[in-house]
Formats: sequence, C-alpha cells, structure tokens
Amino acid sequence: MLTFLRVSEDDRERMDLWRYDFASASQRCLLDARAQSRVPADVTQMTEAERAERERRRQFAFGITQYDWHPNALQLLIPIDGHAYLVDAALATPTWHRLTPDGTRQSGFTFSPQGNFVSYVRDGDLYYVALATGNETRVTHDAGPTQTNGLPDFLAAEEMHRFSGHWWSQDEASLAYCKVDDSAVAVSRRLEIDANGTRTVEQRYPYAGASNPQVALNLFTLDSQSDTQVWATTEAIPYLARVDFNELGLFIQTQDRLQQRLTLQRLSSTDWEICYEDHSDTWINLSDDLRVVGSAILLTSEDRGTRRAMLIADQIVELHGPTHINRVLRATESLLLVSGWSNTPIENHLYQVHLDGSGYDQITTESGWHDVTVNTTGSLYVDRFTSEAVALRIELCQGPANAHVERAAQVIFAEDLNHPHPYAPYAQQHAQPIFGHVAAEDGQTMYYRITPPRALNGKHPIVVYVYGGPGAQKVRREWGSMLLQLFAEHGFGVLELDNRGSTNRGSQFEEPLFRAMGQAEVRDQVRGLAVLDELEWADTSRVGVFGHSYGGYMALQCLCQAGDHFVAGVAVAPVCDWRLYDTHYTERYLGLPSTDNAAYDASNVLTNLAALERPLLLMHGMADDNVLFTHTTLLMSALQQMHKPFELMTYPGAKHSMQERHVSIHRFDAILDFFQRTLS
Repeated sequence: MLTFLRVSEDDRERMDLWRYDFASASQRCLLDARAQSRVPADVTQMTEAERAERERRRQFAFGITQYDWHPNALQLLIPIDGHAYLVDAALATPTWHRLTPDGTRQSGFTFSPQGNFVSYVRDGDLYYVALATGNETRVTHDAGPTQTNGLPDFLAAEEMHRFSGHWWSQDEASLAYCKVDDSAVAVSRRLEIDANGTRTVEQRYPYAGASNPQVALNLFTLDSQSDTQVWATTEAIPYLARVDFNELGLFIQTQDRLQQRLTLQRLSSTDWEICYEDHSDTWINLSDDLRVVGSAILLTSEDRGTRRAMLIADQIVELHGPTHINRVLRATESLLLVSGWSNTPIENHLYQVHLDGSGYDQITTESGWHDVTVNTTGSLYVDRFTSEAVALRIELCQGPANAHVERAAQVIFAEDLNHPHPYAPYAQQHAQPIFGHVAAEDGQTMYYRITPPRALNGKHPIVVYVYGGPGAQKVRREWGSMLLQLFAEHGFGVLELDNRGSTNRGSQFEEPLFRAMGQAEVRDQVRGLAVLDELEWADTSRVGVFGHSYGGYMALQCLCQAGDHFVAGVAVAPVCDWRLYDTHYTERYLGLPSTDNAAYDASNVLTNLAALERPLLLMHGMADDNVLFTHTTLLMSALQQMHKPFELMTYPGAKHSMQERHVSIHRFDAILDFFQRTLS
C-alpha cells in the first residue's frame, strides 16, 4: 500500500490522506481531514510555536499536513489542529484515537522508532505518551519566556533546515532533546499589522554580528527518568546543525560561527569522539545525508567542488558517483540510491552507486526532473516526474533491488489538462520554454530558461524573473510555474538565469558570493541578457526585473548597478541591509560586521541607491518575521530623502512567503499591471 497527501477537490486549502492499492491499481481517500479538523483551521487559535513551525516549514495548507506509519502495525500517527491522533487504518472505516489531553495544543510531534511512544512539546516543555497505557510523562519543567525544550531554535529551523528538536534512540531507551535559551538574543520590537488591527511583537531576532541563542543537548533516560546535559554551545562552536540517533549511537554535527568547520562526533559513554571534520576557506553547506552502512558512516561533502559520497570508518573511502549528489535516499552495504545529476544540473535523476568502487548506474532516463521516494527495502520507488512537456506524472516503479522483475511502471497520477481542468482553455496555447546556457566571466556554465510570449507579434518586452541567491535553483527542465504563463499570456517574454551562487551546483559555483553578495550575481544577470539578442521578438530596450526575498534584493541591485539594462523593477520582501538579517545565513557569506564591515557596506542596497533612476514597486508582508518589514521601511525613508518616486504595496497579516490565496492573486495582478505600465 502506498499513501500520500492530496489536495481536496472541494477545498484547495485542505489536505486529505489517500491510499493506492498495488494489486488493483486503484486509489481512494483513506482519511478525510474534516473528520477531526476545523477546515480551514483558524490560524489565530494556534500557539506561537505552531505558527512558527508552519512558517519555517513553508506549510501553507491545512487538514492533514503530516503523518507517520507505525513501524509494526497498520496504524498512523496524525498530528492535526494541535493534537496527536492514532488512527487504525486496518479498519474499513478508520477510527481516530486522540493521544493528547483536551484543552491543550502541542507541536513537534515525533513517533518513536518502534512505535511505542509519541513525543511532543506543550508550552515549551517536552512530553511523551506511552501508547500501550495512554500515560503521559513530562520530561522537562523549566520552560519560560526565553526557554524551550524539544523544539528547534529559529536559526536551526529557518537557516539550517533542522526542523526537529528531539530524537529517540533506536531501542527507545533514551530521548535526546534541545534546550534552547534565547535570553542572550536581543529583543526586537516590530509591528504586525493585519486586517483587524496592530500589535507589537517582541521577537528575539539574532541579527548578524549579535548574540545567538544558547543551545544544549540533553539525554533523558526513560527507565531511570534521569536527565543529563551531554553538549552545549560555546562561543567557538555556537551551532548544533544536525542530530542523528541511529544504530551506532548518538551523532551530532556542529559548526563554528563562520561555518568553515563542520565536525561530526559520536557520543561514547560521556565523551564525544570526533569521526570526521570538514574544512573550507569559504563556508560549508549542510546536508541530511548521514547514513549507517554496516559499521561505517556514510556522509557527503563538497570539498572537491561538487557533492560526492564517502564512507567513514578506519579510513575515508571516496565513492565514484554522479557529478553532483543532491540527496541520499537509501544506503545498504552494497549500494546507495541517490538523486542528482551527471550531465546537466537542470535535470534530476535517480542513481545507484556501488560501494565496491565499481561506479554508478543511472536508473531514470527520461529527460526532465525526477523527484524520487524509495521504499524501505529499495524494491520500489515513486517517481514524481515533470518536464517542459509533462505537467506532472507520478509512477510506481521497480527499484534496483527488484531489477530482475519485469513489470511495467504503474501510473498513479497523470495531470490531465483537458476539460474540466481549469487550465484546459489555455493548454493549447501553453508557451514552451527555451533552455540554454551561457558562460560566466570565470568560464563556469550558467543555465537559463526563456518563456516566450504565447502569441508573437513584433517586439515584446522582457521580464527577468530572478532569485539569484544561495539555496535556490530556478532553471529546471520541468513544467514551469503558472506565473510564467501569466506573463506570456499578456505578451511578455520571461528570462530566468541561475547565476553563480545558486544551489545544486556545488561549492565552486557558489563561492563568488563570498564576502561580496549582490555583485557577481548582478554581473551574471547582465551577462545573461546577451541571449536575448538572438531572439527576433525580444525588445532589449524594454527589460524589467522582478524577484522575491533574495530575488527582491537582486531586483534592487540590478536597478541600482545596471540601470542602463533594466527599465523597471519589482522587489518583493527584499533584504536591504544584511546587518538586519540573521547570523547563521548572513555571516556564512559576509563574515562578521565587526571584522568585515566593508563587505556589509558593499552588499548594502543603500550604498548604491542614489543610482536608482528607474520605476520601482516595493512589496512586503506586514507580519514578516524573516525578512523584517524594517528592510522596506529603510528603503522607503531613503528613497523619500533622495526625492525618488516609487510605488508601494503592503499586505496586512502576510508573513514572508505571502502564500495566502488573496495575497498571491493580488500581488501577481499588481506586478503584471506595473510592468504593463512601465514596459509598454
């Protein structure tokens, strides 16, 4: 049986749980979220911890958004609306049993490895419940305004993408958890404005160069109910980046302040044993690739420029795999299953890497983007495939462990763009993208995608849709976003280029950003404009630029540094001054303001703002807790003092992602209107 989350037919904001039956090749709704949830949930009733967890995970739907199978039974753990439910899925009509007490709200739900316990956090303290008895145990008793237990701190979730704050041992005898003390982080008072009014939010935000939260790792033993601190942050090592409780014990990965040293350690008795250290002259990117292979540890590293796999035991053995690994999916003593690319980074494929050193094999072959999930035995995998010609196709395929079985893939889902699909009226005029590449100034290859206007009629304006920063890749051989088609429908061509610094290319491609954000990226975007000269329909005298978050920062920098190339720009939730962004992200690239002040000045939008002479539309959510609204108010004030006109659109109640349905529709309409006026 295969289970998956699917958007409800009658409510696009609700997720339900579905099952697919292999034998009959049929699917049906297994759990309807309406059985236990207010739909859509009332966000205002959520605790701050719940709201923060949703925002950090970029979780925008309601209903069933997370679930875990019991490892030894047909039971599901369903966290929904602040409660944990155990659902008996073996019954024709599944029954829901609530595990958490009435009148409470929880977050951070975790199923123990053998399925005997469920742990969670309530009001900053860690609890667990035994499924056999229903008895709840409180692990910690010291939560307060600046102290939480069992949850990740802001930096861990937002920047390290560590969304867990507690972990079970494999034998369920111990529970490791984080104690987070935010008292050293200065209080930042900001206004959150929504449709119902204004409130002052005191947020402890770790600005670049300022104090970080103090994080300790404790080990709680269930039998003795003893609690021992086993690790804590120091000034030299302030970041607990990863925690893994596996068959070989408790492992942690830690980073220094500038993230130039990554240390993998294993707890041996009461001491930490260093298993591996990675060093860089710039910074080290984190991964979730640690696996146990027999008595060895598998890890990936970018110390050769792109990400590769290695085995760590008595010595380090490098494995010969594809050019770049972006994710390890499964590891056995004979082979790895990984996703990544060999020939071009705009495609993603499944590979098996042989641990005997004999090389690797590419499993998926169809040109496009394969997002793969592998079952626990490796005998089957689900391939979520998309390309410029295929909107979405999800198939159940035989895995390498079942390679001898001759059996066609089962299509679980295929996007049908015919009636009554809402895109059916436009499908025949769908603008097909053009892919290509151009060389950066240092010779590295940068890939681009051009989406042409649907109907060519003379010369057409161009919108450069940019992100440009670390951690994101825009150019993929996939079915593009509907925003591209919106521009195409209204006569615009769209150019997207992944400049140096973009992800899925390895450290060598990212390093031009080191101590110099907003510089090489702008030169790369200007260099990419040369490809427009080859298109008869492209009007290079009417080029606008648009981006969100780092893309908003890039839109501003392009207008300020290359205003002779860009006629107008839209900056959504832009960073302005990197001193106002957080420590873990910013210092990775720019260093410390106290020692690298020149890098911060050079990367500041205000440094170049006097050169802005083009029409500008600023947009920002008025409850943004990531790129604070302060960035936009700084820009507004500076532009007003310089007597420079600009347009402004703010969104009450919207946070950084701005994914509310009405916000999305309004801002894209406003962006389209702006470019129709300024690029006409």
